[in-house]
Formats: sequence, structure tokens, C-alpha cells
Amino acid sequence: MRDYSTIIYKNASALAFDASAGGKYLTKAFMKSQKTNAVTITIILLVLASVVFRVLAIPHSNRDMAVYNLRWYQELSQKGIGVALGTDFSNYAPPYTYLLALATLTRDFIPPLTAIKLIPIFFDLLGAYFIYKIVKLKYPQGNLSMLAAAIYLAAPTVVLNSAYWGQADSIYTSALLACLYFLLTEKPLFSMLTFGAAFSVKAQAVFLLPFLGVMVLRKKIHWLYLGVVPLVYLIAILPVVLLGRPFDDALLVYARQSDTFNMLSMNAPNIYNLFQREWYAFILPLGLALTVLLTLGWMVSTWQAKAELDNKYIILIAFISAMLIPFLLPKMHDRYFYPADVLSLLLAFYWPSLWFMPILLQLSSGGAISVFLFNADPAFTIYGFLLNAIALTIALRTQRIAEQRETHPFISSSLAWLAAILVPVALIGVGINLLLTPAFLRVEYALPHMTEANGLSRSERFQWASQTVEYMGNDRKPQFLQRLRLDNGAPVFTEQEIAALEGAKRSMQTVSSVWTLSLALLFIFSLLARAGDWTPKLRHGVKRGGWIAFGIATVFAIMAVFVPVKIVEGEMLLRLFPDAFWRDAVLILCLFMGMSGFFFAVLAVREK
Repeated sequence: MRDYSTIIYKNASALAFDASAGGKYLTKAFMKSQKTNAVTITIILLVLASVVFRVLAIPHSNRDMAVYNLRWYQELSQKGIGVALGTDFSNYAPPYTYLLALATLTRDFIPPLTAIKLIPIFFDLLGAYFIYKIVKLKYPQGNLSMLAAAIYLAAPTVVLNSAYWGQADSIYTSALLACLYFLLTEKPLFSMLTFGAAFSVKAQAVFLLPFLGVMVLRKKIHWLYLGVVPLVYLIAILPVVLLGRPFDDALLVYARQSDTFNMLSMNAPNIYNLFQREWYAFILPLGLALTVLLTLGWMVSTWQAKAELDNKYIILIAFISAMLIPFLLPKMHDRYFYPADVLSLLLAFYWPSLWFMPILLQLSSGGAISVFLFNADPAFTIYGFLLNAIALTIALRTQRIAEQRETHPFISSSLAWLAAILVPVALIGVGINLLLTPAFLRVEYALPHMTEANGLSRSERFQWASQTVEYMGNDRKPQFLQRLRLDNGAPVFTEQEIAALEGAKRSMQTVSSVWTLSLALLFIFSLLARAGDWTPKLRHGVKRGGWIAFGIATVFAIMAVFVPVKIVEGEMLLRLFPDAFWRDAVLILCLFMGMSGFFFAVLAVREK
């Protein structure tokens, strides 16, 4: 006789299990649906925000728009497209002037400012399309590719660049995105055609050239396709040549652009912001040579790596190329990290662990362009340099790990020794900045041997000395010193003393620049050491630097005690800053430097 109770129990258990499994399936489906809905809502909100921000930004003009774009628009509109294009009325490449000429055809129903800004806004949409296509290669299912495109459209630097500023960076960057997409989809000819189009619009397209060079070396692109780039450029300038513009004038437009500004940095968030303008002739060739050497080194290293050329790796090195060149090159502008800003978004989707990279780039570039657009504090460019250094180092470390290679011992040892030399320079700079404070003056003038001021009361001495020290650390002109008057109306300083102070100020500015540069290099070395896993070597280099600083401080302290210190001449300068003042300053500087060097050598830097 069959045991029906057992059968019922088994069937009930099976039904319960099925119900449980079905419940879990429904729960997972529900959660997935909720996640999909959240992403969809985010996409809609981002797109709406991007539209609203652009509508609000379009009416705003700026100095670049008034001096360049609107004037070019009027030239095309008044002289006629054919006549104007046959002249060198614009310092931009001809393809942009073609787009501007098309914009003038709408002058009867679209205001000039709006028409000009609609050009880069259209290419914002084209760039969003290729962002979508590239991310779709990794995530064929779902709507993450749409999310990437929406984030791009709403990115602050993208909106500000096109809709607020009216710049052309989205034009060539969208072509660079097309170049990358065609490369990822195994269409190298189309990739080089679109790169040629990008270069025909803006010379900054060359920021991707090291990456393409690696692709040629790794045989991802046939070397013959490189000839497509100049061919596209020649075709692009052909219309203006046919209209009467001299061929060499159209061909060499980028060469003329390079001479527009004789400055090491136009608010670009790179290291050249730390140099004085007077150093332009000296630093420019060094910067160019260093850029070539470091870029070639990166290309060779990447070429020889054994990492698989999958889409993930290709996007990583494309980002590094777009980041590395404007970071190393002098004469860069504030908006030249725009391609890197855009590629960092792709990087975040292909390398989810690097999700923060677009945020770093937005903060860096956003701060840099705000100096021009909104008269923000120029210090934002320095903060941007630090953020860019962090972002680039993280990307290089990611590349090294992906390629499973180590840093060359010669490179790490050389940088460690350079760090040892920079440590005492940095400590001297810190010490001098401490001496240029009112606190030091108060302490110094309170010492017994500093009470005699030859007719000046202690408060008068502090008043004139503090103003002199303040002048040494700011951007005021010599007229500031000429306006200083004693109670009897006589000038505080003679013309000879003012000339001496002006010379001392220039020397102090040089010292300050060297000090700032030493700190920046030590910061970069620390990042590179972390990226290349040679932190122990750097630590040992800093330790050596501490001992060097201690030795230098000891020698100069002994000299200050036994050798008279005479730095200034002039009646008032000697009353404010007698020889005893300078001896005390040197001794205090040596004390600070020696103690700090000992701290670095013995206490702060311990090898693990």
C-alpha cells in the first residue's frame, strides 16, 4: 500500500522550493527593474539639465567672443563669404571658418552670438553620439551607454566650453572620439580620416598623436594610413586657396598661432604656471625638449609592453596620451585638457575602479577656465595642476599594472637622487618665507641688541620694515615705496635704496619660484614613486636630502657667527635692517633648516 503522506510531503516540499525560487527570481527581476528605472530617470534629468544650462549660457558673451568670433562673423557677413574666405581674416584653421560662414546664412532669424555658439553645441551632440557608441561596445545590453552620453552632455566643462564660451573644442574632440571608435571597431582607415579632420580644425588634435603612434608600432594601424592625415588637411584648406588665399598662409596657420602669446602657460593647469614670465626664453626650449623625450619614452615603453590590445587597454592609453601632452608642453591654454576631460568619462566606464577620474578632471579644468570666464582666483590653476598630476599618475600606475612591468632601476635611482637635491632647496624656501612675516620682525626688534634705531622709535621701525617686507612678497610696483613718507614729509627711501629693494625683490621672486618648483617636483616624485612602486628609494633619497640640508645649515651658521654679514646699503635700510638683523636672520634660517633636515634624516623618514 502506498504511503500517500510521504508523497504529499514531497510534492508540498517541491512546490515550496519552486515558490521560493520563483520569489527570488521575481525579487531579482524587481530589483533589476528598479535599477533600470533609476538609471533612466538619471538620464532624463541629466539631459534636461544640459538643455537648461545651455539655454541659460548662450546669451552670455566674453572677451574671446567679442574680439575674435563675432568680428570674424561680421567680416563674413559684410564682405561676403567668398571674398572673406579668400583672406586671412581669422587666425583659426579654414574648416572652422567654413562653419562660421554657414552660421552667417542664418543672420536674418538667429542672432550672431547664438548662431556662433550653436556650432559647438551641434558637435556636443555628435560627441555624445560617439560616447554612446564606444560605451555600447562594452555594455551592449542595458542603458549604461545612454547614461555615459547624458553625463557627457551635462558635464560642466562641456557646457561652459561650447554654450558659454563658444569655443571650438567640441568640434575636433568629437572627431577624435570618432577616430577612437573606428579604431576600436577595426576600421583604421576611417580612424585616420577622422583624426585628419580633427587636426584640420584644431592643432590640439595632436595630443592623441602619441597614442596613434603606439597603435602604428603595435600594428593596429598600418603605417601607410598616416599619409591620410596631411591629405585630409590639404583638402580642408583647398577651398580658401581656390578663393584666393595664399597657399602657404593657409598651410602654416598653426605655425602663426604658436607665436600669438609669449607665455609659458595661459592658465593651463600644468607645471608651467609656477615659472615667472621672465623665464620664457630659457624654459621654453627645455620644456619642449623634455616633452619630446618623455613622450618618446612613454611611447617606446608602451610599444614594448606585452599587454593585450583590448578596448579597455586602448582607451586607457588614449586617455594618457591626451593627458600627458598638455601636462608636459609649455604654452598651453586653460581649455587644452578638454579631450582628456572627455576621455576620462570613457575611462570610468571601461575601468570602473577609476570612477573618480572624470571628477578630478572636471575640478581641474573647471577651475582653470573659470579664471578667464569668471575672474576666479588664479590659484585655481595651481590646484588644477595638482589634481592633474594625481590623475595622470593614477593612469600611469594603472597602465604599469596592466602591463605587468616594473620601473627601470636607473630611472627610480636618478629621481631619488634628484629628490635629495630638492629637499634642501625646499627647506630654504620655507625658511625664507617664515622670515618674511611680521612675527619675525616683532621678535627680532624685541631683542636687546636691536633697540637702537638711530632716531626711529620701535613702532616706526616696525611700521616701515613691515611695509618693506610686504612689498618684497607682493606684486606692487616701486611707486609704492616712493609714496611712503615720514612724519616730516620726507621720503622714507632714497631712489638708490628703492632701486636696491627692487633688485632684491626680483631675486626673492626667483627664489620663490625655485622653491615652489622644488615642492611641485617633490610632490610629483612622490606620486611617481607610488605609481612605480619605488617609494623606498624615494624615502632614502629624502633621507639623504635631510643630511645635505643639515650639513649646509651647519656650514652657513658657522660662517654667520665668524664672518660679518653685510647685505644692504643706504641710510634708511641700515636703520631698519642693520648687519645684526641679517646675522640673526641667517642664523634662524640655518637653525630651521638644520632642525628640519635632521628631522627628515633621522625621525620622519624611516625605511620599511
